[in-house]
Amino acid sequence: MLRLTWMMTGEEVASIGVEELSDAKALKRALSRKHGLPPRFRQRLFHRGSPVDDSAPLDSILELQLVVLSYSLAPMEAEELATAFVNGSVSEVEAILQQPRHPDMVRDDGKSPMMLASAEGEVEVVGLLLEAGADKNLADEDGVTALMAASENGHVEVVRLLLDAGADGNLGMKFGITALMKASRNGHVEVVRLLLEAGADKNLANQFGHTALMSASENGHVEVARLLLEAGADKNLANKNGSTALTLASRNGHVEVVRLLLEAGADKNLAYKNGPTALTLASDNGHVEVVRLLHE
Repeated sequence: MLRLTWMMTGEEVASIGVEELSDAKALKRALSRKHGLPPRFRQRLFHRGSPVDDSAPLDSILELQLVVLSYSLAPMEAEELATAFVNGSVSEVEAILQQPRHPDMVRDDGKSPMMLASAEGEVEVVGLLLEAGADKNLADEDGVTALMAASENGHVEVVRLLLDAGADGNLGMKFGITALMKASRNGHVEVVRLLLEAGADKNLANQFGHTALMSASENGHVEVARLLLEAGADKNLANKNGSTALTLASRNGHVEVVRLLLEAGADKNLAYKNGPTALTLASDNGHVEVVRLLHE
C-alpha cells in the first residue's frame, strides 16, 4: 500500500493499492475520482521532498506527500487563453492546465475553451477540459453550450464525450433552440442518434413552436426524420404559423421525407393558419412527385 500524506501537516490523505496504477498521473486521477480531490492538474506529489513527475512509476514507492495548488493568478487574457486552448496542441493544453489555469475562463462574448474546442471537434482537448473540471453546461451570451456547438457541427465523438460527462441535452439557447434541433437541421444522423439515446426530448419546441422533426423535414434529412419518428416524435405537431413537418417537407419538395411522414400516418389535411395544406404548397411550388404522393 502507498501512504499519501499532506505535505504541510503530515496528516494522512489516503492509503492506496498501486497495483493497477501505472504511474503518478494515474494516482492523481484516482485521487480525484475516488477520494474527492481536485483535478490532477492542481495536484503536486513529492517523495522525500523532491517533486514526482506524472510519468514516474509507483512500484517502489511506499509514501508520498501531496500539495494542492490554487489556480494561477498570473496575468493572461481570457481571449489569449481560449485561443491557446483551441489552437494549441494537446501537450500545450496540458501545460496550460498544469499551471494550473481555470478551465472555464471566458472571452468577452461568454465563450469558454470548452465551447470553442467542441465547435472545432477537438476531442482530446475536450477530454482534458472535462478532466480539469470544466462546466459542460456553461453557455455563452446567446445561450449556446458546448454540446450545442458540437451537435451543430456534427462532431460525434465530442458529443459522446459531453453526454457521458452529463451534459444536458435539453438546454435551449436563445429562442429555445436545442442541441437536437441543431443536429436535426443539419442532418447529423449519428449525433441525433446519440442525443435521443441520452434522453433528449424529441418533441421539445423552440419559441416559435418548431421541433427537431420539423427542422429535419424542412431540410430534407430523411434518415434524421426516420430516427425521430422511430423515437416517437409527434408527426402532427404544428408551429406558431401552423406549419407541420409534412407541410414544410411538401413546400420544399422533399419527396422521401414526405413519403416517410405519410407512411408514419401524418395528417395530410392539416393546414397553415392562412389556409394552404401540404398539397397546396407542393402544387404552388411545382413539386409534381410530392403532389402525386399526397393524392394517393
